[in-house]
Amino acid sequence: MKNIEDLFKSALKGQELPYDEMAWNKMSKKLDSRSGGMSGNLKWIIGAAGISVVTIVSVYYLNNSENTVTQDKNKYAEVTSKDEVNNKNTTSIEEKDGVISNETVQNTKEVASTHSSNSVETSETVETSNSQEDLNITGPIGISEQITELIDPVFREVQTTEETITETPEVVRFNMVKDYCLNDLFRYKNSNNQSIWMKTPQGRYIEISQAKEYKSTLNEKGMYELGVFSSNEQFESSVNFQVRESQSVQLIMEDFLNYENGLPQLNAEAYNDAEYKWYLNNTLMSTNTSKATFNLFKKGTYQIKLNSKDNTGCEANSSSDFTVDKDYNLLAVNAFTPSSWDSRNTHFIPFALTQRNTPFKMIVIDPADGGVVFETSSAELPWDGIDRNSGKMVEPNKSYLWKVILEQPEPNEKPEYIGTVVRL
Repeated sequence: MKNIEDLFKSALKGQELPYDEMAWNKMSKKLDSRSGGMSGNLKWIIGAAGISVVTIVSVYYLNNSENTVTQDKNKYAEVTSKDEVNNKNTTSIEEKDGVISNETVQNTKEVASTHSSNSVETSETVETSNSQEDLNITGPIGISEQITELIDPVFREVQTTEETITETPEVVRFNMVKDYCLNDLFRYKNSNNQSIWMKTPQGRYIEISQAKEYKSTLNEKGMYELGVFSSNEQFESSVNFQVRESQSVQLIMEDFLNYENGLPQLNAEAYNDAEYKWYLNNTLMSTNTSKATFNLFKKGTYQIKLNSKDNTGCEANSSSDFTVDKDYNLLAVNAFTPSSWDSRNTHFIPFALTQRNTPFKMIVIDPADGGVVFETSSAELPWDGIDRNSGKMVEPNKSYLWKVILEQPEPNEKPEYIGTVVRL
């Protein structure tokens, strides 16, 4: 606390009481009218009364000043809290009642700097270290009150938080994927700038790298998923597709050639409901039929393959092999006996020509001179062994050359057949 004498000095410094000359003259006349003038005791009483009046006025004035300072302090603390100590770097201050010296401004800066360095002193400490006596203050007492506000502000610690800038994650885009069938080739282009993953029905994860195309045969049936892994390593599915297994196809094929139509035919059949494609040695032969017939003209091994597509669009294949022992030669015999009691053996013509409804021309040649001994274009007019040139029966046990030319051969069939026959 300040010395009471210092407070009086500070409060009365520069103050003057008004002087009323007429009042003093009147008082002097009254005193002179008394006997011999004023006694010594009266003078002391008047002097004491004057001092008391001055004291009471000074104390009243100081009390009002202290209340004003307290109120201004509270207001300043509230303003300082709201504005977050925006005035701590003040370099010059203008007041209505006076001017603060440069030393005062410098001390105010030091106080604000001390508060901002997280070593906030109490109001009492600031007041002690920056008393009004240490400051070069000019002007009326109002300046003292305002300086007190500046050197004894109420500060609060302002906590600042660094804003975390969160980047918006890139949106991963996925292409729509149709359903597939087992063992189909899967192709997928990842156009994103990050990897995506494919989860298989058995729980395996396959990475599809950024800006890459992935190709693989789908050998697991079930549900596949495309997605990414989240920050907590959880798989997030975005697109899924089904891999189905087609209905099994059952191919039934005869184990012999059928010559009922005069052709070397192999018959095959399927028994499930689907769309079909029949292949002979990988050559498409027929479609959309559950039965197929193949003409096998040459000896060798043949592959019969069936491709089926069920109502889900999935395809299945089945195949089987068949072996032919000898070439097809119109089912012609190599000998005949004109005098036989069996009418089927008394004439010569390839048997297939009697079963097939196809135009042809057949000739019989004598290999001795190359002359034609017989010619026909009808299966009902076979060769009976007579030489058309002499009108006589040809020599027995002699081989003759025959040749058949087909005008409309079957697919994959040669147009000419040649053989030999012996007349017995």
